[in-house]
This record gives sequence, C-alpha cells and structure tokens, in this order.
Amino acid sequence: MNPKQFFTGLGITVAIQCLLIFILLLIVPALRTHIGFIAVCMLTMIGFCIMMFAAARIAADSKVTRLYIQLIMIAVFLKMLVCLALVVGYKKGYDPADHSFIWPFLIIYVSSTVYEVIFLEKVGRQKKVNLP
Repeated sequence: MNPKQFFTGLGITVAIQCLLIFILLLIVPALRTHIGFIAVCMLTMIGFCIMMFAAARIAADSKVTRLYIQLIMIAVFLKMLVCLALVVGYKKGYDPADHSFIWPFLIIYVSSTVYEVIFLEKVGRQKKVNLP
C-alpha cells in the first residue's frame, strides 16, 4: 500500500466519521456540547493511523520477521492507553453532565480501528511479497 492509497482511504474514513457524527448530532442535539472532545478524538485517531502506517512500512521492510507482529501488539496496547486517556481525561477534566460523549467516541474508535486493520493487513501482505 503506497502513501497515496493510504491517505485516500484515511480521507474516506474521516469523511464517513464526519457524516456519522453529523447525523448523530442532528438526532441528539445535546451532543453538541462535546464537539471539542469529538474533534480531539478524530485528530488523535488520524495521527495514530498515520504513525502506525509509517511504522508498519518500516517494520514490513525489516529483515526481522517478528518485528511486524511486535509492532501490532505494541500498537494495540498504545491505542488502548490513548483511548483510556482520552475518555478518562475528558470525564475528569471537563466533568460532562452525562455519558453521551462516549457514542461519538465509539464511532470514531471503531471506524478508525476497521481502517487500521485494513491498511495493516495490506502492508503486511506487501511484506510477504518483498521477502526473498
């Protein structure tokens, strides 16, 4: 997967996220109070995907075959920590009146994770093609 394909897919993922969040905001207007949190979550997941893509390409080209699997394991753990920090940080720092902010977060998290699985699988498949 080349960078052009990656960023096209990322753009489509972000567009889908924006559409789903927009629909959710229309249905549940109270979520508008969490728009800052929603934006931070989207930007964080975009940044995480970009860093994962860069790291995956490096790991896929490595002669150490287990490096790619180790990268995936570390990424899963880091993503859990980042998501936990986002949710707990928002809850503790801003003390929202309800827990409705979790729905947009879950939309962003799930859609980002689905795209992450797609591009990591493609980069991993490239690894097998590049091996001698």
